[in-house]
Amino acid sequence: MLEKLLATLTSKQIDAVEHTSGPLLILAGAGTGKTTTITSKIACMIKVQRVKPEKILALTFSREAARNMEKKIHELLGQGTDVKVSTFHAFCAELIRDNSEKCGVSEQFTIFEDIDSAILLYKELGTSPRNAALYSSTIAKAKDLNISIDEFKAYLETKKESLLEFAEESRLEQFYTECKINLNTFHLKDKSQQKALKNEKKNWQDFIGLYEEYRKYADFTHAWVTYEEKKRALNCLDYGDLNRIALEFLNTCGTAELNDTYTHIIVDEFQDTNYVQFELIKHLTAREQNITVVADANQSIYAFRGAYSNNIEDFKKQFGISEKDIVSLDVSFRSTNKILRVAHKLISQNYPEDRKSECILLKNCNNNKGRNVVIQETKDEGEEARKVVEQIESYIEKGIPLNEIAVLYRTHNQGRQIRQALQRREIPVVVKDDADYLKQPEIKTVLSYLYILNNLTDPTPRGTEAWWRLFHYNNGLENRDSVQIGEFIKKNKISFQEAIYHHLDEIRLSENGCNTIGKVKETIRVLGEKNLLDVSDLLLEIYDHSGLMRHLNRLDTLKAREAFLNLRNLHEMAKNYEQFYNRELFGFIDYLEILDEMGGNPASAKIREDDAVSLMSIHAAKGLEFRVVFVTSMAKDKFPLFRGGQEPLIPLEMMNQYRDLFSMGLSKTALEKAIRERKKEIKLEEERRLCYVAFTRAKEDLILTLSLEYGGKEKEPSEFLMEIGYDHWRDINTDTADRTKGDMEKEIAFDELSLSYRKDLEVKTAGLVKDNELEREKNKCVRLLIEALDKDLEEAVHYLMVYRALRDGGCGNYLEELKQKWDLVDPTEKAGEILSKVETRSNGLRFNPEAFGFSFSTLKLYENCPRQYELQEILRMPSRKNEDSTGVMAKGSFVHEVLEIAVKEKVSEKQALYKIVENLHKKPEWMYVDLESTFPLFEVFWLRNKDRISNNLMVEKWFSVPIEGFVFRGKIDRIDLLDPSTKEVEIIDYKTGKYDVSPEDRSRQLLLYAKGFEHMHPEYRVKRLTLDMLALEKPRVFELQEDGKYGSTEGRVSPLDSRAIDAMVQTARNIAHDFEHGFKETEDPEICKGCGFRLYCDGVNL
Repeated sequence: MLEKLLATLTSKQIDAVEHTSGPLLILAGAGTGKTTTITSKIACMIKVQRVKPEKILALTFSREAARNMEKKIHELLGQGTDVKVSTFHAFCAELIRDNSEKCGVSEQFTIFEDIDSAILLYKELGTSPRNAALYSSTIAKAKDLNISIDEFKAYLETKKESLLEFAEESRLEQFYTECKINLNTFHLKDKSQQKALKNEKKNWQDFIGLYEEYRKYADFTHAWVTYEEKKRALNCLDYGDLNRIALEFLNTCGTAELNDTYTHIIVDEFQDTNYVQFELIKHLTAREQNITVVADANQSIYAFRGAYSNNIEDFKKQFGISEKDIVSLDVSFRSTNKILRVAHKLISQNYPEDRKSECILLKNCNNNKGRNVVIQETKDEGEEARKVVEQIESYIEKGIPLNEIAVLYRTHNQGRQIRQALQRREIPVVVKDDADYLKQPEIKTVLSYLYILNNLTDPTPRGTEAWWRLFHYNNGLENRDSVQIGEFIKKNKISFQEAIYHHLDEIRLSENGCNTIGKVKETIRVLGEKNLLDVSDLLLEIYDHSGLMRHLNRLDTLKAREAFLNLRNLHEMAKNYEQFYNRELFGFIDYLEILDEMGGNPASAKIREDDAVSLMSIHAAKGLEFRVVFVTSMAKDKFPLFRGGQEPLIPLEMMNQYRDLFSMGLSKTALEKAIRERKKEIKLEEERRLCYVAFTRAKEDLILTLSLEYGGKEKEPSEFLMEIGYDHWRDINTDTADRTKGDMEKEIAFDELSLSYRKDLEVKTAGLVKDNELEREKNKCVRLLIEALDKDLEEAVHYLMVYRALRDGGCGNYLEELKQKWDLVDPTEKAGEILSKVETRSNGLRFNPEAFGFSFSTLKLYENCPRQYELQEILRMPSRKNEDSTGVMAKGSFVHEVLEIAVKEKVSEKQALYKIVENLHKKPEWMYVDLESTFPLFEVFWLRNKDRISNNLMVEKWFSVPIEGFVFRGKIDRIDLLDPSTKEVEIIDYKTGKYDVSPEDRSRQLLLYAKGFEHMHPEYRVKRLTLDMLALEKPRVFELQEDGKYGSTEGRVSPLDSRAIDAMVQTARNIAHDFEHGFKETEDPEICKGCGFRLYCDGVNL
């Protein structure tokens, strides 16, 4: 396969692949096959240059990129290749854990997400959500730039020295107050006094500005110090810590061991490295400078995250890069020449005249000229969305797959209107970076219950809002009843809660309204009895008693599955909150409100549809490609975007981009002007790079859209359009256009610019507002109809008739229509037809074998209950704790952990084994294990293994093996070397239960382990398979026979069944089928009784 791939490479790619030693800089333009180049280079290093795979380290920035690179390496070289592919953060985390004592941290540290940092600052310092978010982002960027707390303290000291020229330190705050008063009353003085105090006034102004700046940085520095203290107490590290601590470790302890481990380093997306990461790279190459970095300065779009702007130039200087050490990939395998020409014209604006030659014009690999880039102009943003949708429909008619079409936007707000327009036309959409998690209907429903439960003891406005939501969105309280309650509340000046609990008999409600309120109150009563549970457990009770899970379970749609995932994520959020803070309801509610205020709203769950239009921000689109790309809102103040977002609280004097300005001796006014111009220049260049990324996502067609006005205000075109050749075309008389698209749309081609201009003056969206409101009401009726299906027939028929009336404009005698068509309405015959087809009905999902890894335990789970498999392994829903099994499971895990450490350390004395037991039991996660009950297991282990531990080869070894199109995975407890000369090994699996393993289960597990291990390590042969039954009389041992089967060393025990693997493959096929057609619940009531997932099932067998 490698030979075939190499034959397809360009000459520049081959130059990069064959560069055998020393530093190499690969400048890889958009779509030029950089990943192919990197993976081919790695494959050649191993196969041709005989570099040991474990000596190669490949670093990148995202988990997705790392997985993709690893996958391609495995495709070229096969599974089991020991090339280390990692993100920077994961690599540093592993380095720190492996050297935790020397790094001064616990091996079991937890990694803080950015929002966790902000919330910790908010809770511990009582600062505003806005400041907490600002402080958090500042700390992160300071660490990326290698700016320490001590540097901030030193900066404050220099500021304080300036302040002390005005007043003594003890009087600074008082003097600030006096200056503010003097300045704010200066206008009251007469002109002679004002003139006499002119210099004093300037001093007041200077001091106020200086003091406020000092106070701003002093408050932040205090917050940072406190943050570090609290974080340390929680045994947590943030992402900035990972890079910093790893670098400090290497500075202190040297790089000899690491340089022994890795002799060849490859860094992808090098343009996005920050200062600390670049320093790490220097340490990784301290001995042998065999480093390859792949970069594209034109795609450096993460300066806001701390990306180091001069890293490419500094790399050249650091490693003495000459022309022979630079390979420029200039052939695009993605975009047409016209798209590439337009993109080049744009990005060349980032290069000064004397460096224009460095901006390389890419060319299409097949010299495909392609079609002009289209600039599409409409009247307003509503028409812009309408036109985008119409063009998408046109592409669909031409046979372009939906997943080859993307709509890109600069901000999320710009994308919402287009998403709504697509959804109105029922065009499938996937929003890659949707951040409206807390606004999802299922989440709002659950939060309503939480707010109400909290409201019972601590009334808040959110609690009242939650009552209304439950009755009007979820339980269908009719309008006339809502009006009655509202009027009563207003008249008596009481809350909704008080009205329905203490005055319900005084409000004239319909019978249906009273019943609805009664049902919700009963649900709240039941949940109220569980109010003392941990928040995460209370959530599970809400999922159950609200009926939400059963409702979603009936729908069996992609949207329902996404709702399941959102609810799972909410439960995980609660568990994380409990870990760091407390387990109380009111605290979690505060946490969610802070999260919302800070904009830390996580992305809502999305099940990737294979056939849907992609909507995403340009940042999220990096690395992707589509046949058709729309870039929207190409207007002034929309893109480039200069406003928005807070700048980090890092003094400009500390930042490389501005330091030269402070050394130029400029006056205060001149310095301020120079800083403003520098900021705009830096921002404009980054926005231009972002626009270049957007353009180069397109393979065939690129459409740039804008409107004459936004929000009722006229907007000029983006300056980026001007830079690619747009020249006030909106003023051109389009009646002379070369080609027309109907009376209202004109198109002019400017082939010399590779551009076409379209102007669409139609106004079609103004009349849609009324229709949208009507659609919302109709959709509400449909939802209430669905929810009423298991209730009274009267309620279901009522909502059906309301829907019909809305659809028909309110006319029609629906009662008479029902009577006349009763024979047709009778559901018996149609229901029979539907039931007969249910077995073959598909839910629209497609099974992707690469996304699934099957293990012995998960296949067994499916065979017990397919529905439980779906909930646990696909949707990953949280389950209620099984109190009967918790202690047993914890004990088993504890024993496994002790034995892993003992065997890994090859303990030679029993005392050493029990020392491990003692130390491990002190840790919080194990301190509640019944230690006395484990001693017999350790005694048995020691007597069975004390003379064999020294033969150990590996422990806790993961494997992954493809079998008949499926991937099977597992983790082997222990592998011992039986005979070094024959490379024969023994696989050992510990069992701590008191029951024997069935012949079927042991055949499946052990044969899968043998197949998996030999796939990962073909140099070894599995001679023996052992189930070390620590709670039983003897282990189960099976040895490889001459006929290729594994027979028991005990005559009375049957050999392992060689058909076991085939049976597992068939189970995998069944899962693939059910993934596309639906998972059924088990019919065994005994399985349901002990199942922690039964709250999600429609009709559990109890």
